[in-house]
Amino acid sequence: MEIQIQITTKYGTFLGEMIRVTSDQYNAIIEMSKNFYETGFEMNTEDGGFIIIPPDIVKDSILKINLINNV
Repeated sequence: MEIQIQITTKYGTFLGEMIRVTSDQYNAIIEMSKNFYETGFEMNTEDGGFIIIPPDIVKDSILKINLINNV
């Protein structure tokens, strides 16, 4: 399957690069995301860049994991 992480903050919406994962990896990402609000967050972005979001911004943001392709 292919997924893309989306972070929405008061500064805008940020999309991660699309990544191919197995069902086990997807489930592990879901479990890790449950602690999303406890720390800062960093990811590779869809345009090849990299973003670091500090903890004070993370606590007021929304994390969404988009399922792009479930094949």
